[in-house]
Amino acid sequence: MRVVKNILSQLHTFVLWLLASALIWGWVFTIVTDTSPEKKVTVYCHVPTMADTALAAALEEDMPQGLRMIQVHTFDYVMFGKDLFDRGDIFIVPASEDPAFVQDLLPVEGEGGTKVYDAATGEGVAVDYIHYGDEDYYMYLGSGSVHLEDGAALAVARTLLEME
Repeated sequence: MRVVKNILSQLHTFVLWLLASALIWGWVFTIVTDTSPEKKVTVYCHVPTMADTALAAALEEDMPQGLRMIQVHTFDYVMFGKDLFDRGDIFIVPASEDPAFVQDLLPVEGEGGTKVYDAATGEGVAVDYIHYGDEDYYMYLGSGSVHLEDGAALAVARTLLEME
């Protein structure tokens, strides 16, 4: 009985060590598997849900030369850390997005955002991967993208536009 009480009295310590270990190993994994912004294109989607890993894998099948990876994240992921525009290359945002945010983004083609989802018809790009909300969605390029000069961001955006 005394052994059980001793184990239960130390349970909180074991749980804390387990949580700390999981956080540290997660951080190590991220550091080891990530690459520099010059070698990856990052796509941020402000959508309710999506299959981000599957979409990244599909985009990597036709990856521009010189890139090592394409990352796809939901929009809430970017709320941590440094300036959003320096981290993102491509943004997919709803029509109701804050105009102050959208004004700092660049068009993919022509002027304004490129429509990627029509809520009235339910048709859009990459609908097998991206689960859009109940409004229209538009694609933009990040104004601070390191891939504006080499054209990699535009190439990935065009690949995304060709996906059904």
